[in-house]
Amino acid sequence: MTTPTPNLPRNRRVILVIVLICIVPFAIAWYLAKNPRLVESRAKTNYGHLIDPARPFEYAEFFQNPVTPAETLREIKGRWVLVQVVPAGGCSDLCRETAHKTGQLRLMLNKEISRVRRLLLLSGTADALSVQGLSAADPTLLIAGLPETLRRQLHQAIGIPPADGMLLLMDPFANLMMWYEPGFDPYGALRDLQRLLKVSQIG
Repeated sequence: MTTPTPNLPRNRRVILVIVLICIVPFAIAWYLAKNPRLVESRAKTNYGHLIDPARPFEYAEFFQNPVTPAETLREIKGRWVLVQVVPAGGCSDLCRETAHKTGQLRLMLNKEISRVRRLLLLSGTADALSVQGLSAADPTLLIAGLPETLRRQLHQAIGIPPADGMLLLMDPFANLMMWYEPGFDPYGALRDLQRLLKVSQIG
C-alpha cells in the first residue's frame, strides 16, 4: 500500500490553476461573442452620437446670412459651438426648450464658459422674428441663416436631416463631431462637453 506524498494536494491545486488559466479566457471570450451588447455598452462612454470621422466645415459657411451682427457672430471661431437648427416655419416650443437647455448647459460649465458659444441656424423660411425673444432674453445666443448647401452638408454629416430640438457639437477647428437627439438630457450633454474640455487644450 502506497502512502500519498505530502505534495500531492499541492500539485493538484497547481494543475487546477493551470487548467483555469487556460479555460477561463476562452469562456469569457465566447460569452462576450454571444452577447456583444455588453461590450458595446461598456465601450460607449459618451452620451451623444459620435460622428466618426468628424466632419470638417468652413467657418465662412456659417457667416453667409448673419442675423446677429457679423462681428459678434465670428466669436464662434476657435471655440466649441453648440449648434441648433430652427426648422422652416419658425421656432416652436421644442425649439425654445432646446435653446433654454443649451443656455443652462453653458452656464453649468462655470469657469469654462468662455470656451463655448451657442449658434442658432434659421433654415428655409424661418423668420428671424420668431427667435427675436430668445436673442433679447439671452444676448449670448448667436443667430444666422442656414443656406441650403450647409443644410445638406449637416444632413450628410449626421446621416439624418437636422430636426427640431436636435443639438450638434462643433469643435474649435470647425469639425462637427457629435449630435444629440431631440429631447436630449442636458446633463448627459454636459458630461460629454466637460470631458472634451478637460482633455483638450484648444478653444
